[in-house]
Amino acid sequence: MIRLAWRNIWRNKRRAVITMASVFFAAFFCTVMMSFNVGVWEKMVDNTLRSQAGHIQIHGKGYWDDKVVDNFMFMDEETIARLEDLDNVDNVSPRVETFAMASFGTSSKGIGIIGISPRKEAEKSNLPVRLVGGTYLTETDDGVLIGEGLARYLKVEVGDTLALIGQGYHGASAVGLFPVRGVLQMMTDDMDNGLAYMTLPSAQYFIDMPGGYSGILVAVKDNGRLEATMCTVKSVVDTQTLDVYPWRFTMERLLQNAQSDQAFSVLMMWILYLIVGFGILGTVIMMTNERRREFCVIISLGMQRLRLTAVVVIEMLIMSLTGVLAALAVTYPAMLWFSLYPIRMSGQMADMYTDMGMEPILPTSVAAPIFVGQIEIILIIALLATAYPVRKILKLKITDKQ
Repeated sequence: MIRLAWRNIWRNKRRAVITMASVFFAAFFCTVMMSFNVGVWEKMVDNTLRSQAGHIQIHGKGYWDDKVVDNFMFMDEETIARLEDLDNVDNVSPRVETFAMASFGTSSKGIGIIGISPRKEAEKSNLPVRLVGGTYLTETDDGVLIGEGLARYLKVEVGDTLALIGQGYHGASAVGLFPVRGVLQMMTDDMDNGLAYMTLPSAQYFIDMPGGYSGILVAVKDNGRLEATMCTVKSVVDTQTLDVYPWRFTMERLLQNAQSDQAFSVLMMWILYLIVGFGILGTVIMMTNERRREFCVIISLGMQRLRLTAVVVIEMLIMSLTGVLAALAVTYPAMLWFSLYPIRMSGQMADMYTDMGMEPILPTSVAAPIFVGQIEIILIIALLATAYPVRKILKLKITDKQ
Protein backbone atom coordinates (compact mmCIF):
# COMPACT_ATOMS: atom_id res chain seq x y z
CA MET A 1 0.00 0.00 0.00
CA ILE A 2 2.88 2.37 0.75
CA ARG A 3 4.43 1.65 -2.66
CA LEU A 4 1.07 2.21 -4.38
CA ALA A 5 0.52 5.44 -2.42
CA TRP A 6 3.99 6.72 -3.40
CA ARG A 7 3.33 6.00 -7.09
CA ASN A 8 -0.10 7.66 -6.93
CA ILE A 9 1.44 10.83 -5.45
CA TRP A 10 3.91 11.36 -8.29
CA ARG A 11 1.59 10.18 -11.03
CA ASN A 12 0.21 13.73 -10.99
CA LYS A 13 3.13 15.93 -9.92
CA ARG A 14 1.21 19.20 -10.10
CA ARG A 15 -1.53 17.94 -7.80
CA ALA A 16 1.05 16.58 -5.33
CA VAL A 17 3.01 19.84 -5.29
CA ILE A 18 -0.18 21.88 -4.68
CA THR A 19 -1.12 19.68 -1.72
CA MET A 20 2.38 19.81 -0.23
CA ALA A 21 2.52 23.57 -0.74
CA SER A 22 -0.75 24.09 1.13
CA VAL A 23 0.61 22.14 4.11
CA PHE A 24 3.99 23.89 3.85
CA PHE A 25 2.56 27.42 3.99
CA ALA A 26 0.17 26.43 6.77
CA ALA A 27 3.00 25.13 8.95
CA PHE A 28 5.25 28.04 7.96
CA PHE A 29 2.89 30.86 8.91
CA CYS A 30 1.68 29.21 12.13
CA THR A 31 5.23 28.52 13.31
CA VAL A 32 6.50 32.00 12.47
CA MET A 33 3.59 33.67 14.26
CA MET A 34 4.02 31.54 17.39
CA SER A 35 7.80 32.02 17.40
CA PHE A 36 7.45 35.81 17.37
CA ASN A 37 4.70 35.74 20.04
CA VAL A 38 6.77 33.63 22.42
CA GLY A 39 9.98 35.53 21.66
CA VAL A 40 8.46 38.95 22.36
CA TRP A 41 6.83 37.69 25.58
CA GLU A 42 10.08 36.12 26.85
CA LYS A 43 12.02 39.30 26.05
CA MET A 44 9.45 41.48 27.83
CA VAL A 45 9.61 39.27 30.94
CA ASP A 46 13.41 39.22 30.86
CA ASN A 47 13.63 43.02 30.54
CA THR A 48 11.15 43.52 33.38
CA LEU A 49 12.95 41.11 35.69
CA ARG A 50 16.42 42.44 34.96
CA SER A 51 15.51 46.12 35.26
CA GLN A 52 12.82 46.12 37.95
CA ALA A 53 11.83 42.99 39.85
CA GLY A 54 14.64 40.42 39.67
CA HIS A 55 14.28 36.74 38.82
CA ILE A 56 14.68 35.88 42.51
CA GLN A 57 13.68 37.97 45.52
CA ILE A 58 14.91 37.52 49.08
CA HIS A 59 12.79 38.97 51.91
CA GLY A 60 12.48 38.70 55.67
CA LYS A 61 9.95 36.28 57.12
CA GLY A 62 6.48 37.79 57.03
CA TYR A 63 7.41 40.71 54.76
CA TRP A 64 5.51 39.48 51.71
CA ASP A 65 2.22 39.32 53.64
CA ASP A 66 2.79 42.56 55.59
CA LYS A 67 5.16 45.00 53.87
CA VAL A 68 6.07 47.15 56.88
CA VAL A 69 9.49 48.33 58.06
CA ASP A 70 9.44 46.03 61.09
CA ASN A 71 9.47 43.03 58.70
CA PHE A 72 12.59 44.25 56.88
CA MET A 73 15.65 41.98 56.75
CA PHE A 74 19.34 42.26 57.60
CA MET A 75 22.16 40.94 55.44
CA ASP A 76 25.88 41.55 55.79
CA GLU A 77 28.12 42.62 52.90
CA GLU A 78 29.95 39.28 52.92
CA THR A 79 26.74 37.34 52.17
CA ILE A 80 25.79 39.80 49.42
CA ALA A 81 29.27 39.33 47.88
CA ARG A 82 28.82 35.52 48.01
CA LEU A 83 25.50 35.88 46.18
CA GLU A 84 27.17 37.97 43.48
CA ASP A 85 29.81 35.27 42.96
CA LEU A 86 27.27 32.47 42.42
CA ASP A 87 27.10 30.74 39.06
CA ASN A 88 24.32 32.05 36.78
CA VAL A 89 23.83 35.21 38.94
CA ASP A 90 24.06 38.36 36.85
CA ASN A 91 23.20 41.10 39.34
CA VAL A 92 22.39 41.42 43.06
CA SER A 93 20.54 44.59 44.05
CA PRO A 94 19.70 45.31 47.71
CA ARG A 95 16.64 47.54 48.07
CA VAL A 96 14.92 49.63 50.70
CA GLU A 97 11.31 50.26 49.73
CA THR A 98 9.02 52.23 52.02
CA PHE A 99 6.43 55.02 52.02
CA ALA A 100 6.55 58.61 53.24
CA MET A 101 4.74 61.93 53.10
CA ALA A 102 6.66 64.33 50.85
CA SER A 103 6.21 68.02 51.53
CA PHE A 104 7.45 71.21 49.91
CA GLY A 105 6.02 74.59 50.73
CA THR A 106 2.28 74.23 51.14
CA SER A 107 2.02 71.04 49.03
CA SER A 108 2.36 67.49 50.27
CA LYS A 109 1.75 64.00 48.87
CA GLY A 110 2.21 60.37 49.88
CA ILE A 111 4.93 58.75 47.80
CA GLY A 112 6.95 55.55 47.54
CA ILE A 113 10.63 55.64 48.50
CA ILE A 114 13.15 53.29 46.86
CA GLY A 115 16.66 53.09 48.26
CA ILE A 116 19.14 51.86 45.64
CA SER A 117 22.81 51.49 44.87
CA PRO A 118 23.17 54.05 42.03
CA ARG A 119 26.01 52.08 40.45
CA LYS A 120 24.18 48.74 40.46
CA GLU A 121 20.92 50.35 39.33
CA ALA A 122 22.73 51.94 36.38
CA GLU A 123 24.07 48.49 35.43
CA LYS A 124 20.70 46.72 35.58
CA SER A 125 18.25 49.38 34.35
CA ASN A 126 18.07 52.54 32.25
CA LEU A 127 17.44 54.85 35.21
CA PRO A 128 20.25 57.33 34.37
CA VAL A 129 18.90 57.66 30.82
CA ARG A 130 15.54 58.82 32.22
CA LEU A 131 17.00 62.00 33.68
CA VAL A 132 15.36 65.06 32.17
CA GLY A 133 16.93 67.51 34.60
CA GLY A 134 19.68 67.63 37.21
CA THR A 135 22.31 64.94 37.85
CA TYR A 136 22.36 61.25 38.71
CA LEU A 137 23.04 60.09 42.26
CA THR A 138 26.45 59.03 43.55
CA GLU A 139 26.94 56.18 46.03
CA THR A 140 27.22 58.54 49.02
CA ASP A 141 24.67 61.15 47.86
CA ASP A 142 22.12 62.42 50.38
CA GLY A 143 19.70 63.70 47.73
CA VAL A 144 16.77 62.20 45.84
CA LEU A 145 15.55 61.70 42.28
CA ILE A 146 11.83 62.29 41.70
CA GLY A 147 9.40 61.85 38.81
CA GLU A 148 8.26 64.69 36.58
CA GLY A 149 4.66 64.38 37.71
CA LEU A 150 5.63 64.59 41.37
CA ALA A 151 7.87 67.59 40.68
CA ARG A 152 4.99 69.40 38.97
CA TYR A 153 2.55 68.55 41.77
CA LEU A 154 4.85 69.75 44.55
CA LYS A 155 6.21 72.63 42.40
CA VAL A 156 9.74 71.42 43.08
CA GLU A 157 12.81 72.18 41.01
CA VAL A 158 16.32 70.73 41.02
CA GLY A 159 18.13 72.10 44.08
CA ASP A 160 15.01 72.45 46.25
CA THR A 161 14.73 70.41 49.46
CA LEU A 162 11.96 67.92 50.17
CA ALA A 163 10.76 67.14 53.67
CA LEU A 164 9.92 63.44 54.13
CA ILE A 165 7.96 62.03 57.06
CA GLY A 166 7.31 58.32 57.49
CA GLN A 167 7.47 55.27 59.76
CA GLY A 168 10.85 54.08 60.93
CA TYR A 169 12.12 50.79 62.36
CA HIS A 170 10.49 49.60 65.61
CA GLY A 171 8.03 52.49 65.73
CA ALA A 172 10.59 55.27 65.36
CA SER A 173 9.56 58.39 63.45
CA ALA A 174 11.25 58.70 60.06
CA VAL A 175 11.94 62.38 59.32
CA GLY A 176 14.47 63.91 56.96
CA LEU A 177 15.32 66.71 54.55
CA PHE A 178 16.56 65.64 51.13
CA PRO A 179 17.70 67.93 48.29
CA VAL A 180 16.34 67.14 44.82
CA ARG A 181 19.31 66.13 42.66
CA GLY A 182 17.38 65.29 39.51
CA VAL A 183 14.02 64.78 37.80
CA LEU A 184 13.16 61.52 36.01
CA GLN A 185 10.71 60.59 33.29
CA MET A 186 9.26 57.36 34.67
CA MET A 187 7.81 54.41 32.74
CA THR A 188 4.26 54.77 34.07
CA ASP A 189 2.10 57.62 35.34
CA ASP A 190 1.85 56.04 38.80
CA MET A 191 5.62 55.94 39.14
CA ASP A 192 6.02 59.41 37.63
CA ASN A 193 3.54 60.96 40.06
CA GLY A 194 4.50 59.19 43.27
CA LEU A 195 8.02 57.81 43.44
CA ALA A 196 11.42 58.99 44.68
CA TYR A 197 14.83 57.30 44.53
CA MET A 198 17.59 57.76 47.09
CA THR A 199 20.80 55.94 47.96
CA LEU A 200 20.74 52.90 50.25
CA PRO A 201 22.61 54.67 53.10
CA SER A 202 20.18 57.60 52.94
CA ALA A 203 17.14 55.29 52.98
CA GLN A 204 18.56 53.24 55.86
CA TYR A 205 19.31 56.41 57.81
CA PHE A 206 15.79 57.70 57.09
CA ILE A 207 14.11 54.60 58.58
CA ASP A 208 16.75 54.32 61.34
CA MET A 209 17.79 50.81 60.26
CA PRO A 210 21.52 50.63 59.34
CA GLY A 211 22.23 47.50 57.32
CA GLY A 212 18.53 46.82 56.82
CA TYR A 213 16.82 46.05 53.51
CA SER A 214 13.27 45.50 52.38
CA GLY A 215 14.62 42.83 50.04
CA ILE A 216 17.40 41.64 47.75
CA LEU A 217 16.72 41.38 44.00
CA VAL A 218 18.74 38.75 42.15
CA ALA A 219 18.88 38.76 38.34
CA VAL A 220 20.07 35.56 36.63
CA LYS A 221 21.77 35.01 33.31
CA ASP A 222 19.73 32.00 32.20
CA ASN A 223 16.09 31.82 33.30
CA GLY A 224 16.01 28.15 32.30
CA ARG A 225 18.31 27.38 35.24
CA LEU A 226 16.21 29.34 37.72
CA GLU A 227 15.30 26.39 39.97
CA ALA A 228 18.92 25.28 40.33
CA THR A 229 19.99 28.86 41.05
CA MET A 230 17.30 29.21 43.71
CA CYS A 231 18.61 26.11 45.48
CA THR A 232 22.12 27.60 45.44
CA VAL A 233 20.83 30.93 46.79
CA LYS A 234 19.01 29.13 49.61
CA SER A 235 22.25 27.39 50.57
CA VAL A 236 23.94 30.78 50.99
CA VAL A 237 21.29 32.70 52.96
CA ASP A 238 19.68 31.89 56.31
CA THR A 239 16.33 30.37 55.35
CA GLN A 240 15.27 30.34 59.01
CA THR A 241 14.84 34.13 58.92
CA LEU A 242 14.58 34.76 55.18
CA ASP A 243 12.23 33.71 52.35
CA VAL A 244 13.41 33.12 48.78
CA TYR A 245 10.79 33.62 46.05
CA PRO A 246 10.90 32.95 42.28
CA TRP A 247 9.65 35.59 39.89
CA ARG A 248 6.53 33.61 38.99
CA PHE A 249 5.41 34.11 42.59
CA THR A 250 6.41 37.75 42.98
CA MET A 251 5.18 38.81 39.53
CA GLU A 252 1.75 37.18 39.72
CA ARG A 253 0.05 40.31 38.35
CA LEU A 254 2.37 40.32 35.33
CA LEU A 255 1.48 36.70 34.64
CA GLN A 256 -2.24 37.48 34.89
CA ASN A 257 -1.85 40.28 32.35
CA ALA A 258 0.19 37.95 30.18
CA GLN A 259 -2.52 35.31 30.29
CA SER A 260 -5.00 37.89 28.96
CA ASP A 261 -2.60 38.81 26.15
CA GLN A 262 -1.92 35.17 25.39
CA ALA A 263 -5.66 34.43 25.28
CA PHE A 264 -5.94 36.94 22.42
CA SER A 265 -2.91 35.37 20.71
CA VAL A 266 -4.47 31.91 21.08
CA LEU A 267 -7.70 33.21 19.54
CA MET A 268 -5.74 34.60 16.59
CA MET A 269 -3.91 31.29 16.21
CA TRP A 270 -7.19 29.35 16.14
CA ILE A 271 -8.52 31.71 13.48
CA LEU A 272 -5.34 31.04 11.51
CA TYR A 273 -5.76 27.28 12.03
CA LEU A 274 -9.34 27.57 10.75
CA ILE A 275 -8.16 29.35 7.60
CA VAL A 276 -5.39 26.82 7.16
CA GLY A 277 -7.82 23.94 7.65
CA PHE A 278 -10.17 25.20 4.95
CA GLY A 279 -7.19 25.74 2.64
CA ILE A 280 -6.02 22.15 3.07
CA LEU A 281 -9.59 20.85 2.82
CA GLY A 282 -10.10 22.72 -0.45
CA THR A 283 -6.98 21.09 -1.88
CA VAL A 284 -8.15 17.64 -0.75
CA ILE A 285 -11.64 18.16 -2.24
CA MET A 286 -10.09 19.16 -5.56
CA MET A 287 -7.80 16.11 -5.51
CA THR A 288 -10.68 13.76 -4.61
CA ASN A 289 -13.03 15.02 -7.32
CA GLU A 290 -10.30 14.74 -9.93
CA ARG A 291 -9.78 11.07 -9.02
CA ARG A 292 -13.39 9.86 -8.82
CA ARG A 293 -13.08 8.02 -12.13
CA GLU A 294 -9.81 6.44 -10.98
CA PHE A 295 -11.42 5.25 -7.74
CA CYS A 296 -14.33 3.66 -9.64
CA VAL A 297 -11.98 1.77 -11.94
CA ILE A 298 -9.85 0.48 -9.06
CA ILE A 299 -12.91 -0.69 -7.10
CA SER A 300 -14.31 -2.35 -10.27
CA LEU A 301 -11.05 -4.28 -10.67
CA GLY A 302 -11.61 -5.79 -7.22
CA MET A 303 -9.74 -3.58 -4.73
CA GLN A 304 -11.49 -3.39 -1.37
CA ARG A 305 -12.82 0.05 -0.42
CA LEU A 306 -11.18 -0.01 3.02
CA ARG A 307 -7.84 -0.84 1.40
CA LEU A 308 -8.29 2.02 -1.05
CA THR A 309 -9.11 4.47 1.74
CA ALA A 310 -5.97 3.32 3.56
CA VAL A 311 -3.92 4.08 0.43
CA VAL A 312 -5.46 7.57 0.18
CA VAL A 313 -4.77 8.26 3.87
CA ILE A 314 -1.15 7.14 3.42
CA GLU A 315 -0.84 9.45 0.40
CA MET A 316 -2.10 12.40 2.46
CA LEU A 317 0.18 11.49 5.35
CA ILE A 318 3.25 11.35 3.09
CA MET A 319 2.41 14.69 1.43
CA SER A 320 1.63 16.31 4.78
CA LEU A 321 4.88 15.08 6.33
CA THR A 322 6.82 16.31 3.32
CA GLY A 323 5.20 19.76 3.53
CA VAL A 324 5.70 20.01 7.29
CA LEU A 325 9.34 18.90 7.19
CA ALA A 326 10.01 21.38 4.38
CA ALA A 327 8.44 24.12 6.51
CA LEU A 328 10.59 23.08 9.47
CA ALA A 329 13.72 23.16 7.31
CA VAL A 330 12.90 26.74 6.29
CA THR A 331 11.46 28.20 9.51
CA TYR A 332 13.98 26.92 12.06
CA PRO A 333 17.08 28.52 10.46
CA ALA A 334 15.10 31.72 9.82
CA MET A 335 13.80 31.94 13.40
CA LEU A 336 17.25 31.06 14.76
CA TRP A 337 18.70 33.94 12.73
CA PHE A 338 16.13 36.41 14.05
CA SER A 339 16.67 35.18 17.62
CA LEU A 340 20.38 36.00 17.27
CA TYR A 341 19.85 39.16 15.19
CA PRO A 342 16.33 40.37 16.06
CA ILE A 343 14.41 42.92 14.04
CA ARG A 344 15.12 46.39 15.45
CA MET A 345 12.22 48.81 15.51
CA SER A 346 12.42 52.53 14.80
CA GLY A 347 10.31 55.67 15.10
CA GLN A 348 7.45 55.95 17.59
CA MET A 349 7.31 52.21 18.23
CA ALA A 350 10.97 52.22 19.28
CA ASP A 351 10.37 55.23 21.54
CA MET A 352 7.43 53.48 23.18
CA TYR A 353 9.49 50.36 23.92
CA THR A 354 12.37 52.47 25.27
CA ASP A 355 10.04 54.41 27.56
CA MET A 356 8.81 51.11 28.99
CA GLY A 357 12.38 50.10 29.79
CA MET A 358 12.47 47.52 26.99
CA GLU A 359 14.92 47.13 24.15
CA PRO A 360 13.16 48.11 20.86
CA ILE A 361 13.52 44.75 19.15
CA LEU A 362 11.28 41.93 17.92
CA PRO A 363 13.04 38.69 18.88
CA THR A 364 11.94 35.16 18.09
CA SER A 365 12.03 31.99 20.13
CA VAL A 366 13.44 28.68 18.92
CA ALA A 367 12.10 26.58 21.79
CA ALA A 368 11.42 23.03 20.62
CA PRO A 369 7.75 22.94 21.79
CA ILE A 370 6.92 25.75 19.34
CA PHE A 371 8.00 23.74 16.31
CA VAL A 372 6.84 20.34 17.57
CA GLY A 373 3.45 21.70 18.65
CA GLN A 374 2.75 23.51 15.38
CA ILE A 375 3.82 20.51 13.32
CA GLU A 376 1.54 18.23 15.32
CA ILE A 377 -1.45 20.56 14.90
CA ILE A 378 -0.95 20.94 11.15
CA LEU A 379 -0.60 17.18 10.72
CA ILE A 380 -3.81 16.62 12.68
CA ILE A 381 -5.62 19.18 10.50
CA ALA A 382 -4.31 17.50 7.34
CA LEU A 383 -5.35 14.05 8.53
CA LEU A 384 -8.80 15.32 9.50
CA ALA A 385 -9.15 16.61 5.95
CA THR A 386 -8.80 13.01 4.71
CA ALA A 387 -12.26 12.33 6.15
CA TYR A 388 -13.68 13.81 2.95
CA PRO A 389 -12.04 11.38 0.46
CA VAL A 390 -12.61 8.45 2.84
CA ARG A 391 -16.31 9.21 3.01
CA LYS A 392 -16.50 9.64 -0.76
CA ILE A 393 -14.77 6.33 -1.41
CA LEU A 394 -16.93 4.39 1.03
CA LYS A 395 -20.14 5.79 -0.51
CA LEU A 396 -18.97 5.84 -4.12
CA LYS A 397 -21.37 4.18 -6.63
CA ILE A 398 -19.34 2.78 -9.47
CA THR A 399 -22.41 2.42 -11.67
CA ASP A 400 -22.91 6.22 -11.79
CA LYS A 401 -21.63 8.08 -14.79
CA GLN A 402 -18.41 9.79 -13.95
